[in-house]
Amino acid sequence: MHPCKAIQCIRTGGYGIIYKAELQPTNVVAVKKLHSSSDNVDHNGFLDEVHALTNISHRNIVKLYGYCSHASHSFLIYEYLEKGSLASILRSDVLAKDLDWLKRINIVRAIANGLAYMHHDCSPPMIHRDISIASILLNSDYEAHISDFGTSKLLKLDSSNSTTIAGNYGYIVPCNVTL
Repeated sequence: MHPCKAIQCIRTGGYGIIYKAELQPTNVVAVKKLHSSSDNVDHNGFLDEVHALTNISHRNIVKLYGYCSHASHSFLIYEYLEKGSLASILRSDVLAKDLDWLKRINIVRAIANGLAYMHHDCSPPMIHRDISIASILLNSDYEAHISDFGTSKLLKLDSSNSTTIAGNYGYIVPCNVTL
């Protein structure tokens, strides 16, 4: 018998397909299958995400349970967050009505706590470089978790840091920033 009871595609993105996999009734995970590509940039993004998420742990940052890197397929296995992305909720008139002001304030607070942890409590500090409503996932209690660390960068404490353009163009700082 196959150990996975049910697999369901829940989202297709620019970097891959995300599946909901029910291993047991009480053990559900999200599996991101990255698009197969010979492009080294995609593989570097995969490695950046693995490196970022294996070195941090915070209640408002999605948990990485495991990964598989192979020449033809790469997978990331995350905790499953029931409500999905903040983007999918805000784009639905029906679902957005469930986001009262208290829930919205708690979402903003959780995002700020996750970012503060990454910037001030991690060693070395980390910047995400692609925060958007698509990279904020919500659990069943509408608690926010930051995800999508493929463009993240660890800062070097003993030197100056600069970055190139990364992320979604609608969310990019409009000038070249040295960090």
